[in-house]
Amino acid sequence: MNNIISDYLNAQPKEKLKIVEIDIPCGTECIKNSKYSNLLNIESFKEQIEILDSLKSLIEEKIDTLEREIHDKVNSFNVNIEELTYSIYNSIENGKDYIIGHDSLKFEDKVLATGKFQEIISLSQVIDSIKKDKNIISLCDEIRYLSESLWEHFNKNIRRVLNESSNRS
Repeated sequence: MNNIISDYLNAQPKEKLKIVEIDIPCGTECIKNSKYSNLLNIESFKEQIEILDSLKSLIEEKIDTLEREIHDKVNSFNVNIEELTYSIYNSIENGKDYIIGHDSLKFEDKVLATGKFQEIISLSQVIDSIKKDKNIISLCDEIRYLSESLWEHFNKNIRRVLNESSNRS
């Protein structure tokens, strides 16, 4: 068991949050489907992972809220809402830019919308106003802070209970 614990702590298994694609520590389902599933037999570890699951659920609710807020502001445009949500989050949190083409709006390798140049410009203007919306900025910040807190939880609490369990065996 000590080898599995050591491997788990070194690997820091992760999964991605939906839509915003942020890496977070593996939760219960992720661990159940991995080579680390036996760690869930350690009660204190399982309890800490359940806390992680609760935080993940809270973050996913924030992501859903962000997606709804953005959808409400762009519902008159033909746009991929999940990719637009991803782009707005990353633009706000990481300062990345959009690429306006003569018939498309892109972010990184994602095509957010296609259409006439004037429609693309109009959408771009709406996105600019969304990125300045205090509620949107606040949601993005909360998602980032909460996802960072998952790693803090991993590094402080999960690491501690596994080290304690390893020392007992």
